[in-house]
Amino acid sequence: MTMMMRHNSRLELAARAVLPTGVAVSVTSPTADPDPLWPVEEQAISKAVPARQREFAAGRMAARRALLALGRAPSAIPVGDDRAPIWPRAIVGSIAHDDTACIAVTAERDRFKALGVDIEPSIPVEAELFQEICRPEELAWLRQLPFESRGMVARRFFAAKEAVYKCQYTISRKIFGFDNLSVVFDRQGRFDARLMKDAGPFESGTIFKGMTALVGDQILSLCWIGEGHHSDADFQDSVTG
Repeated sequence: MTMMMRHNSRLELAARAVLPTGVAVSVTSPTADPDPLWPVEEQAISKAVPARQREFAAGRMAARRALLALGRAPSAIPVGDDRAPIWPRAIVGSIAHDDTACIAVTAERDRFKALGVDIEPSIPVEAELFQEICRPEELAWLRQLPFESRGMVARRFFAAKEAVYKCQYTISRKIFGFDNLSVVFDRQGRFDARLMKDAGPFESGTIFKGMTALVGDQILSLCWIGEGHHSDADFQDSVTG
């Protein structure tokens, strides 16, 4: 087993460990030979550069493997006008990728309303970018941390907000910036992300829940909305760090 395969196996195991029951996950490598794309998928990616085509194919392969884990037959996952994946009618899902891994999560629509996943390199964010990612209250927390840890915490904010945005977008179809989410972490990496302005059916104050985890040289971030979703936080007094 190559080093990349071992890492991707750890990434998949880490996701399985924190995802709720009923959510399937699969991780593939963008450098491996992918399964053939379906014609509608090939058409969507035909004009992309080769590297993007490989990532896309690996992501679709991960998605179909996650569907199989749910007991669902493989199917095409086309691209919508907004470039988001179009999942089978009874399925919700999310796909993320970088240079080393593609990850897909799926679940039955009658159990979950939406899923969001993101993977980011575990590289500190440069200080001049903090304000593009963090709200004032998040910046205030960063200033209380040791200087050398601030960039990594800012990266966690970025990853969490990306996962939440992807999760809510599948329902709201609303585009907004990082300033519309206020994130608080606990010491285990769980987070509450509070929506600061209305987004489609989600009212200001809605809480989205998720989890971040450091896996090798990547930060994994996951968000899910179950059928019993409500706006109350579980750990209002939690901290980041």
